Amino acid sequence: MHIRYIKEEMGRIWDDNNRFRTWTEVEVAVLIAKQSCGLCLVGVKIPEDLAESIVVDPAEVYKIEFAGLGHELMAYLQITQEQLPEHLKSHWHREITSFDIQDTAMALQLVESVELFQGATERLMGVVKTKALKYKNTPMIGRSHGVHGEPIDFGVKLANWYDELKRHREDLERLKKVVAVGKISGAMGMFNLDPRVEKKVCELLGLKPIISTQIISRDIVARYLSTIAIIGGTIQKIAVTVRRLQQTEIMEAQEYFDPKKRKGSSAMPHKRNPIGSENLYGMARLLRAYDHVGKDNQETWDERTLENSGVERIILPDASNLLYYMLTRLAGIIDKWIIYPDKMLKNIDLTRGLVFSQDVQVLLAEKSKLPRETAYEIVKDIAQDCFDRQADFLQMLLEDEKITKWVTEDELRVCFDLEPKLKHVNHIFKQVFGKEE
Repeated sequence: MHIRYIKEEMGRIWDDNNRFRTWTEVEVAVLIAKQSCGLCLVGVKIPEDLAESIVVDPAEVYKIEFAGLGHELMAYLQITQEQLPEHLKSHWHREITSFDIQDTAMALQLVESVELFQGATERLMGVVKTKALKYKNTPMIGRSHGVHGEPIDFGVKLANWYDELKRHREDLERLKKVVAVGKISGAMGMFNLDPRVEKKVCELLGLKPIISTQIISRDIVARYLSTIAIIGGTIQKIAVTVRRLQQTEIMEAQEYFDPKKRKGSSAMPHKRNPIGSENLYGMARLLRAYDHVGKDNQETWDERTLENSGVERIILPDASNLLYYMLTRLAGIIDKWIIYPDKMLKNIDLTRGLVFSQDVQVLLAEKSKLPRETAYEIVKDIAQDCFDRQADFLQMLLEDEKITKWVTEDELRVCFDLEPKLKHVNHIFKQVFGKEE
């Protein structure tokens, strides 16, 4: 992962120092569990600070591995065993396999990562909610297929994002339970050790035992990456809206830009580009690619093959770091997002009243008692003509006898009132925020 996308707190979880540290936590937990079950070291003291006292330099591990040993965990064991008290050396990593340690340690990293996602999601929800409440009852045009539809409320647009993020918050809570699994069941998952050891190790580490082969089934990893990709999809959805609303022709909102400090272009001094949301939009594509690879990794031959291992060294740290970066950056963008309510109001009038055509059609059908489709066709013909001529919709309605035969000018003018369009904003806010509002 490129350093610019690594936040310190997530980077720490996935760096090599912490990876080997978690291996040591699991190895020590196995010793304690064996002793607790009366299988070894009865009456012998295991130092309370044993895990903290063992120091593993990743560079040394790789030096031993690449010097010809060709096995990372064996290199790790060579370094750690030398640091053990004499009476513990023969029990270190006995009757267990590499992925008893590596997969259980990976679960600890996944749990920590999910907890950071949860915190970052809460922060993002907080800034979205603040903006939604601030711009409640702020009319803007709603767009369908990129084309003006009917007026909506900008606060409701943000409340919709908040509601989606609430679902992700629930997903992350479930995911935390899914990934919090451990195995100490040996080379083929048939338990060289008493199964009580696995139970005790998991209890010590805050995990739960899971049936496994030589490795934990990779649907666990696939679920993790899938959740990351789905959250990334929401970030992408928000980011593209931030970008589109900043288009010069629209300019209803703008990413914060300090013209005294920043430069938008090396060639065009006037530019203010939505580079933050563009960056996030692109990164969401990468998360989906990691998700795809994670699903491919579910397939392994029989009890264990190696094709998932090297891939996970890349996709798990990268996807974890990237989502955390994206959640954090988006929160910063939304927090400083500059909104232009006057331009939103101006854009509603861009089509000279056409966005109220449904209200006119409903009124005509009600007053004339004509079939709905007949009323629709009358209004449609006028509206489409108005669109081609770029004329004022209300004026064209008032000049057409098929309308004025049934409807008065005062009745028509009511159709062009914005206030009724926002009459259910409180209902929507209550549904999304409940008592929080």
